Amino acid sequence: MTISPATPESDVFAQMLAFAEEAAPLALAMRATGLAMSNKGPDLGQALTEADLAVSRLLHARFGPDLIEEETAEDLGHAAARAMLARETWTFVGDPIDGTRPFAGGLSGWGVMVAACRAGWPRACVMSLPAWNEDRSEPARSVPAEATEGILLAASAGRAFWAPTRGGRMVAALRPLERSERRTGHVGWLSVTAQRYILDYGRGWFPWSEGGAISDAALLATGRLDATLSNNRLWDLGPILPLFEALGFRLFHWPDLGDPPAAFADLFDAELSAHDDLWLICRDRNQAADLARAIRRVERLD
Repeated sequence: MTISPATPESDVFAQMLAFAEEAAPLALAMRATGLAMSNKGPDLGQALTEADLAVSRLLHARFGPDLIEEETAEDLGHAAARAMLARETWTFVGDPIDGTRPFAGGLSGWGVMVAACRAGWPRACVMSLPAWNEDRSEPARSVPAEATEGILLAASAGRAFWAPTRGGRMVAALRPLERSERRTGHVGWLSVTAQRYILDYGRGWFPWSEGGAISDAALLATGRLDATLSNNRLWDLGPILPLFEALGFRLFHWPDLGDPPAAFADLFDAELSAHDDLWLICRDRNQAADLARAIRRVERLD
């Protein structure tokens, strides 16, 4: 059932929080029982597990025909996705499990995420990284699903929030999240970026990555990165963009530092991909200009 345009953002935000509180424990429980990982066609970089599909079904159950999500978005197509996002009605963009490879491999850089969009742009988001608080004080070990500790990050009405989680559920109320002003000298550097670009370390920027787009967002939001990059897919950027914007980060096109288009869908090509464009996510134009000078495009070997 389509959610009315008159539905307050606070109610929409509560629905997304409820989804995360159900999806994160589900993913943890399925991982604990053991998962077989396959690939989406011949692309070995696109992993898939039964948990991805289970959370996808949960997304559809929660948000129905107003949903654009990874496992079914390519069947929807760009034109339909653009029309949905342009409406005044709430449209949801979700990624059932972002970071499927670290998820299946028992690592921490993965999570579930969803955004609420209207009038062409993502307005609010919720992302849960239920295994984020990995204990690195000793060799890696398995932790029971119910004891696994993580973090939930969210944004609504222009404000950013966070909460600790245990077993995928919040163990405290949402707390305001402010942008860190410390500098680390590191920029998010996901594998899809590394396939197409190189970073000149001599300019004082160093790459850091712990998984997929959701872990990259968590690193930036919690002050571990100074900036990050995006040339991923619609469902990778949509659920993290409201958090970035609430923390005062902006999108700048590389290398010209152009502004993003007015419509979120126009960041992506017919395949709902931004692989041929690179967007810098920075505090301001001066930081973006400095980072842009450190990036070089590489020739594809194929």
